[in-house]
Amino acid sequence: MDERRAIVAVILIFVLLFGYNFFVRRQAEEAPAVPGEGAQVEEVAEVPAGTPGAESASGGAPSVGDRPLVAPSESDEPPSGSVEAIAEEALTIDAPLWTAVLSNRGASLVSWRLREYQDLEGLDVDLVPEGERGLDLAIQYGPNGIRTGDWMFETPARGTITLHDGGPPATVRYEVVSDQGVRVVREYTFYPDEYTFDLDVSVGGLVEPTAQRALVIGWPGILPTETKEENRSLASVAKIDDAVKRLDFGKLRKDPLRRRVGEVRWATSQSRYFMAALIPEEPFDALEVFADVDRRTVGFAASLSIPNDVATVRLSIFAGPQDYLLISKMESGLERAVDLGWSITRPLSVLMLRALVWAHGIIPNYGIVIILFSILTKLLFYRLTHKSFTEMKRMQDLQPKQEALKKKHEGDREALAKEQMRLYKTEGVNPLGGCLPMLFQMPVFIALFQVLRTTIELRGAPFVLWITDLSQPDTIATIAGFPIHILPVLMGVGMLVQQRFSSKDPSQAALGKMMPIVFTALFYNFASGLVLYWLVNTVLSVAQQYYIHRGPITADGSSSVDAAAPGVQRSQTTASITTVPDFDVQDAEVVETNPASPSKNRKKKRRKKR
Repeated sequence: MDERRAIVAVILIFVLLFGYNFFVRRQAEEAPAVPGEGAQVEEVAEVPAGTPGAESASGGAPSVGDRPLVAPSESDEPPSGSVEAIAEEALTIDAPLWTAVLSNRGASLVSWRLREYQDLEGLDVDLVPEGERGLDLAIQYGPNGIRTGDWMFETPARGTITLHDGGPPATVRYEVVSDQGVRVVREYTFYPDEYTFDLDVSVGGLVEPTAQRALVIGWPGILPTETKEENRSLASVAKIDDAVKRLDFGKLRKDPLRRRVGEVRWATSQSRYFMAALIPEEPFDALEVFADVDRRTVGFAASLSIPNDVATVRLSIFAGPQDYLLISKMESGLERAVDLGWSITRPLSVLMLRALVWAHGIIPNYGIVIILFSILTKLLFYRLTHKSFTEMKRMQDLQPKQEALKKKHEGDREALAKEQMRLYKTEGVNPLGGCLPMLFQMPVFIALFQVLRTTIELRGAPFVLWITDLSQPDTIATIAGFPIHILPVLMGVGMLVQQRFSSKDPSQAALGKMMPIVFTALFYNFASGLVLYWLVNTVLSVAQQYYIHRGPITADGSSSVDAAAPGVQRSQTTASITTVPDFDVQDAEVVETNPASPSKNRKKKRRKKR
């Protein structure tokens, strides 16, 4: 029974600490479309990304770049000023934080490179995948429509525009008129010291019926930028009505196209550390999220109905790092797209993130800051962990008595359970006392775990010696293609030492040796910043348990050699308890004590002597 309880407790702690990151996926809630209700969600049949002319169950199939946003009509003709009349030209906008490249083909974004962040090849991170175009525009007419991605727009802007920090913004205007009289104007406004820019789209000359007529615009996805990119990190997050919905690559890999209907306040395409987001002045009507299985990207296309002959859309686009503190200043609610864990622990994650950044302003080394955080959390929960370790030590001290009870009531589980409960009550021991204090710490540990796992502040942050990036495993060497990481091994050794204090029951020895191995394997490829935190926490826990195990434990949790429990004798050289050969459970009834009032028990004994 005790072994089963220990196993359940370990599994519970394991699930709460780490299991959620692997086994619990926050899947977007999907409900059937109900006419007249606000939040409608409709799944479509699987449509492989890049299938020309594919249509969704809702009529059209929105697309970005080569993906089908709308099924082109056979009557579509190239607009005036098309390929034959205007050559493709690129315009570069060079700013302190980023470099953008626009093309007059589709008046779309060809490249958006972040100057302060580098990819695996040492180049500036580009949020537009090579060969794709960001912010491509389509005009939808029911099942058919016009894709403007190949239209050649006219613009007076040429060459390179350089923006200076603190200087004025730059505006770039593109315009085209088709042979059918459809006029499209796209006007960009770039700000030199922000990752945000504006896009105004105006469409006129639409003579077709207004039913099922819409503008469609989106982002083709963001390529993975890290050595280890989890499927969960590659995602599209959107605020639809009042709920934040998330679809990640793991979910879309088998079903690459999803459609949702509702008031889309904003939508994003994300990798682990970077984000491209569209924030419309007026909400979009629907959203399609798609995945490119080969390139591991997740993109989206948002549509807005066109009720009149002329439609104007104003968008704010954020394309930059997933810096929670930076994004929260936009006051658009976009910071909710940053993955900081469960909603119940998210406030704690935000608090810890702010504290982490604040501390780094004083101590310019995130490794030292993480060590200090580990020490502070240990001090904060010292009384709880002390109570937990003390209860575990007292349970170990009761092990001989429990073994005697098992022999006495062998084959009678009901009687054994009753006698064990009486023994716990007599000795003032709570069987769950070693687990419950730890559970109170779980929200803090989970929140800090999420912050250290996802915060971009740790990306590229060095610590000491071979640890040059706290967001990556601490690889010191590679042998036959296998990376050697030091911190997880040290953590496993520390946990093995900790297990020697936690349990001396031979029946639990196998479990005690297995857990350090499991946790070492689990942490082996984690970010070194996270492993560093847990390593320091483990070392401090070992020191605390060593202090507790130096002497016997009394009922009030203190360590005293004089506090020997009734019916046992203690060795002068060790803190272990040995049983009296003639121990019987009735002894516990005769000398029953109140753990909270040892002085009253002594008075009772004196009265009996008199």
